[in-house]
Parts: sequence; structure tokens; C-alpha cells
Amino acid sequence: MQPTGNSAREPLLDVDSLKFADVVRHWGRERLVHEVLVAQELARGIIRDGLRFQSVDPKWEKSTTVFRGEPLVGYSARQDLPPVMLRAKVLEHLFAVVDANVEPELGRFTQEFVTRTAFRQWLIHTGRPLPAFWYGGDERFNSNR
Repeated sequence: MQPTGNSAREPLLDVDSLKFADVVRHWGRERLVHEVLVAQELARGIIRDGLRFQSVDPKWEKSTTVFRGEPLVGYSARQDLPPVMLRAKVLEHLFAVVDANVEPELGRFTQEFVTRTAFRQWLIHTGRPLPAFWYGGDERFNSNR
């Protein structure tokens, strides 16, 4: 499902997950922040805080599934969270963005997505307000209590 609508008026309440570039675009537009800065913030979230972007949705994959194509790596920024599956080249790029201050290339994040629940957990864990593009007013108000 392609996210549509005006993020200031219509939260994407019915969308369970968003791709990296979609979060960057919507959140940047809402906050009036350049996409590079939002992508850097998300990269730090993934590498340091445990923001759970993934390349493969584990609920659709069986444990016996053979992954063909790009190598996948299990990664966890925090010991209290299970690892996420990320493409190796994406994880390498995320580390370069965070550690070497390389500018994020949104074109590299073609498969990476975050669920609405995982994004909400990270926002609350790091003390950030829930954005209007993905969460309704009641949910945003109640999360700040």
C-alpha cells in the first residue's frame, strides 16, 4: 500500500508499516526538517537506540526459508531486544552514516521498513513525541502522559 494524503490532516492510521524513505519524507515534512537530517536521526536510532527497521518481515518467513540474493545480517542495538534482519550493505551504510558522518543515500533503503508499533516504541523510549503523520490526536495526547 502506498501512503497517500496530506500528513497534516490525515494520519496514516490504517498503514501498519512504512519504508525508510516514506518515514523520512513524512516526518521531515511534518517537522520542517531536511530529509538528510531525518535520515541521519533514523540511522542513529537503528544503530544506537534499537529502532527496529528491517529488510525482511519475520512473520512472513519460516525458520527453514532459504534467503537468496543479498546477504542478511541479524543486528540488535540493545541486549534487551531481539535482532532485526537487515541487508548487509544497508547495515554497513547505516554504520557509515552514524560513525563516519557519511550522508545517507535514501536509494539504498529500498526494502527497509518499520512497523507502526516499533516506531512508536522507539519514539516513546527516546522521549520523542508521536508524529501526526502516523498517529491520531488521541494517541499522541495519551502517549505524553
